Amino acid sequence: MFRVRRMLATSALALIIGISAPVQAWASPLEDVRSLLENQYVEPVDAEVLDAPTVDEMLKRLEDPHTVFFSNAQYQDFLNSMDMSFSGIGVYIELVPRGLQVVSVIEGSPAEDVRLQSEDVIIEAAGQSLAGLPQEVATGLLKGPSGSSVDIVVLRGEERLNIRVERRAIEVPTVTGEMLNEDIGYVAIQSFGVTTEETFAKVVKGLEAQGADAWIMDLRNNPGGYLTSALGLAGYFVGEQTALQTKDSSQEFTPYKGEKQDFIFTEPVLFLTNANSASASEILTAVVKDYQKAVVVGETTYGKGSVQSLYELTNGDVLKITVAKFYSPFGKEINEVGILPDVEILKNDPVLLAELMLEKYTRDDGEGELNSDLVQFTAGGKDWEVPLEQARTPEYWSTYREFIQGNNPPGGLTWRSGSAWKEFSITEQKAVWPLFYPGYKGMSELRDMPLDKTFTIRFTAPINFQSVTEDTIELVESESGQRIPVKFEAKDDRTVLVSPVEPMESGKTYWLITHQGIEDQEGATLREGVLTLIKTK
Repeated sequence: MFRVRRMLATSALALIIGISAPVQAWASPLEDVRSLLENQYVEPVDAEVLDAPTVDEMLKRLEDPHTVFFSNAQYQDFLNSMDMSFSGIGVYIELVPRGLQVVSVIEGSPAEDVRLQSEDVIIEAAGQSLAGLPQEVATGLLKGPSGSSVDIVVLRGEERLNIRVERRAIEVPTVTGEMLNEDIGYVAIQSFGVTTEETFAKVVKGLEAQGADAWIMDLRNNPGGYLTSALGLAGYFVGEQTALQTKDSSQEFTPYKGEKQDFIFTEPVLFLTNANSASASEILTAVVKDYQKAVVVGETTYGKGSVQSLYELTNGDVLKITVAKFYSPFGKEINEVGILPDVEILKNDPVLLAELMLEKYTRDDGEGELNSDLVQFTAGGKDWEVPLEQARTPEYWSTYREFIQGNNPPGGLTWRSGSAWKEFSITEQKAVWPLFYPGYKGMSELRDMPLDKTFTIRFTAPINFQSVTEDTIELVESESGQRIPVKFEAKDDRTVLVSPVEPMESGKTYWLITHQGIEDQEGATLREGVLTLIKTK
């Protein structure tokens, strides 16, 4: 009999479950693999595949990157990677046609020592091309005994680099957490390892003790982990409800339930995903999305919805074989589709939008009135409010701009005008600036402006020139939100000249904004703000 190894969902984009499959053991690994493919594979396997003369050729003809042959040593590395503990060079990677693309470099790692960078592509390791190799095999070439070295070839743009990297023991916590903006608990889940469920609970309780009452769960670049760990974490959001369904060659659904936990999240939760969120990450994301327990922000996930099982072969080697596909709790397809975010952010950091969505800016201003500088929208079946005071800062500007330009939430985007919510018109959304400064009056657009242009602002009554500051009159670069230093000159008691300290940039769009803080000589302020759109030559 083949012995089914430990149940896990791997960091190499595999979801592993144990199954009962009494299969006769043959005299060689080739016969073992052939028997397993014939009897356990998720779909009928062509005779051309089964008749291959070697295991490598058989798996090559199968064309399933998630069915992989491991030597015993490779299998041990595979298990260690689930708990983020291994000896290697210290990079997070993504499989690409030419090899392994570096997503990020672990701080203090050998990769950092040799100055590997995000977007580098490792095309060779230990003298072997990585092009077309399964991820487990390619990453296995980077691993090895601590203190040993591996020669790699790296593409950095058009540059080809030959680098020798010393391997060291790498240990990365599978869950980390920190407080953001005083009341947001940020939890990064790197992998679903053996201790992840326990560590997750400790991190969350620690952040609760610091005052967290809203949550960001970051699953970006998390390629998976143990299935039991994913089901355990699902229990913190949906309890013992169905968290996953699988379908094998019988085409019948088998449900898996979340594990009972000592608490379930009731506060607002946002999940962050990207194209490298895969396997067990997609299980947890699908759970919270189906049950509307969280809103998903970021990118569509990887779309790895197949299930593997691990079998020890006659000689002690291991075959990871696809035995089923998995679906969301409500039976939605994941394989080769992925999970769509509720709010899409592709170019900017979704953490910044999550902070905006979770900030508690709807507060009493001291006089019994609510803050009106808010934009509201619906996502994941809930209403969310973005505080414009924060969104208009340079740190958040471009992320907020991408949100309003790249998303069309159900019910549209609205802002509070007095005590009522008012929907932005299509014209306002196309113009963009009204969603930053709702209620402001737009002036005629100025085109082909010189880079050192001095702008003239004339008021209808004499003004208090002391109220003219860089807070009340701003020149803003419209894409980044960067404030351009300006100088002011009083032409007369009703006219202000505004000049950039340094020339503006060519081909850019700027907004010249006059806020309501400008006072006349009697102390009265402007009835409305005014914005002029400026395009430079």
